[in-house]
Amino acid sequence: MKKCVHQVLSILILALVILSGCNRPARVLLVTGGHDFDTAEFYSLFASIENSTFDTVSHPRAMEILATGEVDKYNVVVFYDYVPGMPLDDSLVFLGLAQKGIPMLFLHHALCNFQNWDGYRQMVGGKYTIPEFQSDSTLHSNYRHDLDIPVEVLDPDHPVTVGVDDFVIHDEGYSNIQVNHDVQPLLGTTHPDCAPLLAWVNRYQNSTCLCLLLGHDSAAYANENFRILLHNSIQWLSHETH
Repeated sequence: MKKCVHQVLSILILALVILSGCNRPARVLLVTGGHDFDTAEFYSLFASIENSTFDTVSHPRAMEILATGEVDKYNVVVFYDYVPGMPLDDSLVFLGLAQKGIPMLFLHHALCNFQNWDGYRQMVGGKYTIPEFQSDSTLHSNYRHDLDIPVEVLDPDHPVTVGVDDFVIHDEGYSNIQVNHDVQPLLGTTHPDCAPLLAWVNRYQNSTCLCLLLGHDSAAYANENFRILLHNSIQWLSHETH
């Protein structure tokens, strides 16, 4: 009974968030490049998200759009790219997004971007350390494919987790990542090959940043709870002011 009441209240919270923005559609810029993925299934996933539209752009064109006024027509930028060796000059582009207050969602391998700029970690709220960019082996992060990962909802009252109970997802896991101590945890796991946190919210300058480590391939895209999380994330971020 308590569980049912909680789910109803959570759904009402998300509904109020959306209604407070006059139910405006989420306008999403989806940034990809640098990493193979199940393209057709991934774009189909985003096309299925209700009350939203999306455009997609890959590197290097992505940085041109993010650096200009073209990005202003979007109210959410989703990063699903993988560019560990981004030049330091590109940090100005990310700082510009944060100064504008554009909400950002960092999905899965986007955690690995910008290995040479500490500001990226401060923005995302954590870092996956690639060995070739770090001599200290104790900081090296790891990944493992094809895991059945138990996911625990750590903040059931947050709009991102509305309608989601604890679940299991077949996905890729990251371990030995660094997560900033002041992030707001949303999802966690006890899997030994995964870091304890799977999703969190981080505030950086004027932007709300959400990191979701799930979503490696079509098996993850098909998971109903992942689809709900992605939908909720897009809707919630799109109503964060900027």
